[in-house]
Amino acid sequence: MKNKQNVRFITPPNRLKMKAGGGGIPESRIQQAQQVINDFEMDFRPEARKLAEILDKATNDAIQSIKNKKAFNKDRMIHPIMQLKANGGMFKYRLLTDVADICLQFMEAVNHYNTEAIEIIKAHENAIHVIINNDLKGDGGQEGYILVQELHKACTRYFKKYKT
Repeated sequence: MKNKQNVRFITPPNRLKMKAGGGGIPESRIQQAQQVINDFEMDFRPEARKLAEILDKATNDAIQSIKNKKAFNKDRMIHPIMQLKANGGMFKYRLLTDVADICLQFMEAVNHYNTEAIEIIKAHENAIHVIINNDLKGDGGQEGYILVQELHKACTRYFKKYKT
């Protein structure tokens, strides 16, 4: 014996769509906005240098804390890396964003920081300084690709050694 039930589906009203209405943004407006983004010129390097200096101080403090067997706040390192990652691409420093992204992923995956972990972060920091000081916009080409690969390899070696 089959038990047949009549099922009625109720679609709730989309209140947000009712308030905002339909349609979209005209194509001409999108093109104008894209042109403003393309034409925008601002030197991001002074701000990037400040963030790199904050990272440098935080990593140096972390090394000292580890040597003295004291706790440290890893967020002091994470914050400038997150800012560099977020803003690099916006200001046409794609390689900077990539390096900061690798560093951030590494920092999030490390369970227990030791001096080797901080040295890997310092390697990323050195790459960031090179990118900023040499005004390397874009993805860095073949050299940028090699740099990114080597930073990945350093992280991988660390995780193999410490099985984290």
